[in-house]
This record gives sequence, C-alpha cells and structure tokens, in this order.
Amino acid sequence: MRSTWICLYACAVLLAFGTCGFGQPLRVVTLHSVLTEIARDIGGDSVDVKALVRPGVDPHVYEPTPTDIRSLQTAEIVLASGLGLESYLPRIARELPDGTIVNVGDRLPNNLKLDCADHAHAESSTVNRHHHGEIDPHWWQGIEPMIAATRIVESEFILRRPAQSGTFSRNADAYRDRLRALQGWARQEVARLPLDRRLLVTSHDAFGYLAREHGFILYPILGTDTATDTSARQLAFIITIVRRNHIKAVFAERSGNSRLIQTVVRETGAALAPPLCADGLSPDPAFATYDLMMRTNLRTIVDALR
Repeated sequence: MRSTWICLYACAVLLAFGTCGFGQPLRVVTLHSVLTEIARDIGGDSVDVKALVRPGVDPHVYEPTPTDIRSLQTAEIVLASGLGLESYLPRIARELPDGTIVNVGDRLPNNLKLDCADHAHAESSTVNRHHHGEIDPHWWQGIEPMIAATRIVESEFILRRPAQSGTFSRNADAYRDRLRALQGWARQEVARLPLDRRLLVTSHDAFGYLAREHGFILYPILGTDTATDTSARQLAFIITIVRRNHIKAVFAERSGNSRLIQTVVRETGAALAPPLCADGLSPDPAFATYDLMMRTNLRTIVDALR
C-alpha cells in the first residue's frame, strides 16, 4: 500500500513540473479555421484546441469578445494567421503572457510569402490592396505554405511538450503526406485548363498563392481585406478585362457580399460560378476540411473556365 502511494506521489510531482509523458493536454487557442485543423491533426489527444474563429466566420471582420479574451489569456499557445490578418492582436497582446502568440504567416520562409503587388492586377496603385501590409495574408491558399505551416506548429508543440515529440512528429508527417497527395491532384486538375483561360476574377484578393502555384492571372475587385470598398474605376477595369478576354465565369465567395461580382455579371454576361471558399473552412460539407476546400475550389474554377 505504501509503495502505491509513493508511486502516485512521484507521478504527481512529475506532472506538476511537466516532465511526465502523461501530463495535461497542451492548451491551444486558434484564430483561423485552417489552423484549427492543423493543430488538431498534429496534436491529437495531446492538445486541447479551442477555436475562436470557426468555419464560416470571415477572419477579416472577427473581433474577440470578453469571453474570447479570457480564453486567450489562459492558453499556452495562440495560433494566429499572422501577416496582419488579425488586426486586433497588437491591441490585446500585452494582456497575454510573453511568447504565447505564434503568428504562423510571419514565420513562413520568405520565398513562400507573396507580395500583393506581384499578383493583384489592378487598374491603379490607388486600389486598396495593402490594408494588411505588403505581404498577402492568405497563405493557406497555397499548398507549399501549408506544408511550411505544419512545421511551424509541430515545432511549437514540441517546444512546449517535448515528451510528446514523437506523437507530434508522426502526426505532422502524416498530415504533410496528405498535403503532398493533394498537391499532385491539384496539378493534374488545373492541367485540364488551358493557360490562356487561367484568368481568375474574384470578389477580393484572396487567391494569390493559388494563382502563383497554378499559373493563374488574378483580377480581384476588392483588395486583400473584405472590410474595404472598391472604386468605380477598379470595377470598370474588371468589367473591361472580362469583356476583352471573353472570360466565361467570375467568382464570388461564400463568406462575402456578392453585390460587386453580380455587377460584373450583369455588365458582361459572364456566368456567376458557384462561390469559392477564400478565407477559411466552411460548415458546408464540401468545404469542411482543407483537402475538401481546395478540391472543391479548384474543380469549380476549372469547370467554370474551360
């Protein structure tokens, strides 16, 4: 009996100091639905993930509630998209312990980050493409940045729970294998679309990483932020582009207002394709996981533009 109590006491001490392999799950709070999936897939049962920005919520306009802030304050790690997408974070960062926030996008290798000016074909430099800064914050629309993001999350989890490093690494490797399989499929799918038809007109500037990986030229009506407006000049430019290039279809987004893209449809006769998922996952089963979101988006684009 005495030996049993000694064993229990020893395990309690190890748990208290974080050296026991059966410690409490890592408390993770996520600020983007794709990061929620990454965290849960890599962490498995060793993490407790609380998603503040749920599928279907536009991260551009999300603002944390007092309850959300309390969740952030009790997290061991907060996974943010970074690159300025969470404009509220600098305001509340001082209320969180140092080192809690991981801005995943900021930590991507520089060669994987995308300058907005490199892909947003706008009529004028006055178009608001740089609300978040010069780097496009929609990195999850590219599979290569996604692979890099999993490495960042994996390393942060291992840093905080080294005893679980084997589990985290195995799970991360399996997730990356699925991403590479998706990447192979995506290349084959887009190959069905001739290069001269890879002209992508969208509601806002969210698909730059996808365009870079698959050879699209991107023509967004709005800039990188859905909360901004566009100019009549930019809208007229998009209408001219659609007419001049005989673009068959244009694309709205599930979480955005389709008013502007409907104006383009009305003025050009282009088809309004089924809406895409731009800013994260969706409660709709067709967009419920990252793999499904990318497959549905790319099938929709290719089928509408062929």
